[in-house]
Amino acid sequence: MAPQADPQQIRIQYTGLDNIALNNGDLELHTSVNTIMELHPLAWQMIDGEKIDVACVYHLEDNVVSFLFPAGYNPNYALTIDPATLIFASYSGSTSDNWGYSATYDAEGNLYGAGITFADGYPVTDGAFQESWGGGGGIYVADVTISKFTPDGSSLIYSTYLGGSSEDLPYSLIVDPDNNLIVFGATGSANFPVTPGCFDNTFNGGSLITVDYVLTFNAGSDAFISKFNADGTALLGSTYIGGTSNDALNDISVIAYNYGDHARSEVNIDADGNIMFATSTKSADIPVTPGAFQTGFGGVQDGFVGKLNGDLSGLLWCSYLGGSAADGAFSIKPTESNDILICGGTASSDLPTTGDALHTTFQGGTTDGYVTIVNNSGTIVKHSTYIGTNQYDQTFLSEVDADNNVYITGQTLGAYPVTAGVYSNPGSTQYITKLDSSLSNILFSTVFGNGDDAVNISPTAFLVDYCHNIYVAGWGGAVNASFNPAAGYVTGMPTTPDAYQTTTDGSDFYLIVFSENAASLEYATFFGGPISDEHVDGGTSRFDKQGVVYEAVCAGCGSNDDFPTTPGVVSNTNNSANCNLGVFKFSLTPPPTTAAFTADPLEGCTPLDVNFTNNSINAIGYAWDFGDGATDTETNPEHSYSEPGSYTITLIAFSDPDCGSNDTTSSTVTIYGYPEAAFTYTPENPSVFASVVFSDASSDASSWLWEFGDGSTSTLQDPEHFYASAGAFYVCLTVTNAAGCTDKVCDSLLIEEISLLETPNAFSPNGDGINDEFIPINYGLDAYEFRVYNRWGELLFLTNDPAKGWNGIWKGVEQELDVYVYVVSGNGVDGVHYSKQGNFTLVR
Repeated sequence: MAPQADPQQIRIQYTGLDNIALNNGDLELHTSVNTIMELHPLAWQMIDGEKIDVACVYHLEDNVVSFLFPAGYNPNYALTIDPATLIFASYSGSTSDNWGYSATYDAEGNLYGAGITFADGYPVTDGAFQESWGGGGGIYVADVTISKFTPDGSSLIYSTYLGGSSEDLPYSLIVDPDNNLIVFGATGSANFPVTPGCFDNTFNGGSLITVDYVLTFNAGSDAFISKFNADGTALLGSTYIGGTSNDALNDISVIAYNYGDHARSEVNIDADGNIMFATSTKSADIPVTPGAFQTGFGGVQDGFVGKLNGDLSGLLWCSYLGGSAADGAFSIKPTESNDILICGGTASSDLPTTGDALHTTFQGGTTDGYVTIVNNSGTIVKHSTYIGTNQYDQTFLSEVDADNNVYITGQTLGAYPVTAGVYSNPGSTQYITKLDSSLSNILFSTVFGNGDDAVNISPTAFLVDYCHNIYVAGWGGAVNASFNPAAGYVTGMPTTPDAYQTTTDGSDFYLIVFSENAASLEYATFFGGPISDEHVDGGTSRFDKQGVVYEAVCAGCGSNDDFPTTPGVVSNTNNSANCNLGVFKFSLTPPPTTAAFTADPLEGCTPLDVNFTNNSINAIGYAWDFGDGATDTETNPEHSYSEPGSYTITLIAFSDPDCGSNDTTSSTVTIYGYPEAAFTYTPENPSVFASVVFSDASSDASSWLWEFGDGSTSTLQDPEHFYASAGAFYVCLTVTNAAGCTDKVCDSLLIEEISLLETPNAFSPNGDGINDEFIPINYGLDAYEFRVYNRWGELLFLTNDPAKGWNGIWKGVEQELDVYVYVVSGNGVDGVHYSKQGNFTLVR
């Protein structure tokens, strides 16, 4: 909050809750499903370079949350209210030994955690894709396990195995816009689940290899990519990809430095839903595509990168990336310019670099990091550079901002460059560097850690958010030091006063946030239990763009229950005799300002009242432009459109000026005009029993509803109607246009009375209900008389009732088939005397 700003302007209103309450300073949000906790707020000010804590508490009134400062604060300096919050942490609850590997998220905030297990006992859900463990015989034969947790961790959306009868390991997860989960990993199973029509349905094999301490691929390994549907019941695609030697295993005897580095790989998606991957290979025959930027195997081990289409049926491109020594590709990202960013580690002095690179030559030591940018089709290396010192260096994770600047993080044992004006812990072994888009210049560089000469953490997740804040997550401690004695512990790494956990047993996770260009340390905390050595057995996790980390952990090993779980989650206990996949979701900063709204309705007929619901995040004010010249600054305005047209509504959500990234979004409302109903009819003076033809004369009509006034209707455009009686009728036409707008017009129609006398020439009184009587067709006659004679002049029938006819019977006897004579007359309402006589035939 800026100096002299009013803290009472910061107000949060929650909707859709059953109840909201304060409990020991924390905020309890009660929904119909569960209770969500917002931990008590922390606040501070930076005064003369010193961080001053400020007492801060929630204030709740009428479901609106604000902040109070019981001891006050200095209004002449900026005030920071820190919302860093552990949203949830849970075990998987597996009763079998279950190791944590990878985690990711989706747009709804669900957390996906992946690990491995060595027997039945993982808590799968009904209807999951694979409900039984598929591993065969042998020690430490593993299947992949995947669980999708709800945003608060209270339940599982789905949980499943994935694997065949040999080793299967998950390295990297990502969710596409349709909430389909994509899993990348390594498999030694010749019967790994693949889908019909996939790119490669056959295991390609390799040679026996052991990773970490115990995981052995007896028949070698292939990479796999699998894509689950949103409810985890089916695979939308699944394929092997690799050559005849080992793929997707970063050989621990080559450039793997940390425990779990065998699984350094990443899967990602581009804007078209295509799936890209970066990993390592020892195969000289991976399926390189024609024109790939590197078609030949460099030697020992190379990076292995490529892209498949969204259903995993086709390989779009595939290439090696490496020199003549050992190389690994660890991270892959699409850039803002539709290129592809790759980073990794190399021991090769002949890795492909470009002339404009920061470092065109190997910098020395056992390994260097590297960063490479290739075009989207994988045919051209656009930029490529070594990263490092004359000692050990590797680059593990990468990010790219809106300006295509590149951010990397990794480990170093050398005198890594630290630029002016950055936060730094001198002598430390974790680095962050920002490079320009050509990889030619360092824009900033720094190191962080405890200043020791041993690496503290193995990075698992990395983020640059919309405000250019920088986030790193990783783990360190005893497990890493047992694998590599040169590795160290997290003890002594910096934490901030508002840290979730300021103390450590030395073997914990570590989360850190820097401001833009690493100018200052914003937040740092440990996360872990006091007994177990929290770690990851391989793979990476992810931050979302709002600064929330979704992390997988190998938790509670040794059958401990000290992983810091939260109430009400899937499992608060490690139910196995050794480890459980642990997951945690931790919000490190407030989300960036994001403009979002809905309009209701989005279209309609003029005049139209539209209600706007503001769904923006982390905004301090709003500016609406309704597209018709009107504006507003209300949060949830209402606006009326009086003229037809298509209007673009623009919302600007203003952010805290300290971040300086307002957000704008637009949507369109369409207002339709009305049709104009009109009709004519002929004849001009219609009479009863005459045909009246109605003609539509409307404009902009696409459907019609005629109401003729006698109870009859029609949907024809130009109907014809007969009126059975005279009188005045109110005829209405309702027309509707393509947009659904209607108009209605009505007019009086006078049907004139007429007289009518007509006769048929035969009838058939056979009792079939059809033409059983001989009756003149008459209407409007008075003084009516109807007579029937036989050929001898005998009177057979006489009536004065216009509704009665002769049934062919005389004196109780049915008359014969013959010709008879009729005489009918009457006075018409039109003043005319009507009279007819003639012959007709009785037919039987």
